[in-house]
Amino acid sequence: MEAAVSIAAAAAGGLAGVSVPLWQHRLYRSEEHRANPAKGPRLRFLQVFCAIAAAAAWGLAFRPGYYDAGPAALTAVFSLVLITLSSTDFDRRIIPNRLSYPAIAAAAAVSWAWPDRGVADIALGASFGLGVAAAMLALGVVVGGMLGVKDIAFGMGDAKLIVLIGLLTGWPGVMTALFYGVLLAGGAAFVFLLRRGWRTVFSYGPYLAAGGVIVMLWLDNFD
Repeated sequence: MEAAVSIAAAAAGGLAGVSVPLWQHRLYRSEEHRANPAKGPRLRFLQVFCAIAAAAAWGLAFRPGYYDAGPAALTAVFSLVLITLSSTDFDRRIIPNRLSYPAIAAAAAVSWAWPDRGVADIALGASFGLGVAAAMLALGVVVGGMLGVKDIAFGMGDAKLIVLIGLLTGWPGVMTALFYGVLLAGGAAFVFLLRRGWRTVFSYGPYLAAGGVIVMLWLDNFD
């Protein structure tokens, strides 16, 4: 029975994920972006990405021996939020405030609901995330100036994403989440460097979000 719940959750996650790229353009502030949703190969890529990621996250969130139904549902919902923010970043290199701000507020509001991290842990994780975000913003500006690149990889949207990850993983999980995120982003940067040259700018948020989802799903391994 427990395995069946996990399988059903994975199927539901896949359906939820495949729908994300169909409506995510409504999250953008720019009228031009809202009027031009993803189409063609880009839409298909985003749908495949979101469907696979959400199916895996939801199935693992409801796996046997993980959380009770309430925290498992929270994990699934916030995983979908992180996947959606990743999709918009892949699509337009935008992490929209219309989703990130409500998600930050919601994560803070339910900080009491997790069975394996308390409100103090959540607050410390968010504070650590805020400090890291500020440092990375400053570093991005300096490096961008040195390279003569105005459009840097790490922006304000990524900073808000890190704060959200801190609220979701708490302390000390946020350290591992960001470590994995930076590690994954470094691998992507190396590939883009080889293919496109050193001035290439890419979406940083999806890799940070991946680190957050990984730690949320296996938090006990990173305490």
